[in-house]
Amino acid sequence: MAVTDHANAAAAVTAGYKKVQIDRGTPGPNDKNPAPRFATVFSKPITGASGGSGDGGRQLEVMGESTVDAATADTNALAALNATRRHYYGGSPGRASGASESNSGKGGSHTADLT
Repeated sequence: MAVTDHANAAAAVTAGYKKVQIDRGTPGPNDKNPAPRFATVFSKPITGASGGSGDGGRQLEVMGESTVDAATADTNALAALNATRRHYYGGSPGRASGASESNSGKGGSHTADLT
């Protein structure tokens, strides 16, 4: 199975990811090291690989932040989601989109965005 990046936030939501946007507001005058104002979180519970022993499920969750605007936080979160999916389903970080999927560490096989 090939791992294909989600093209945009709408595609990730269509695949079942929950999208939460956060606006932390303008930092106060005494905030010396404030967090970036905008954040976007994509999350989804996944079940674990089939056919392997002991492959439990988990919550796949990523966050993108920006001091500029919410759209930039969305873009950063989507980049983090796609990189996490390539790593988890493709077997190594930075693997190109469309690379073949690797089996889980316990011998099971994955279904992208489900396990």
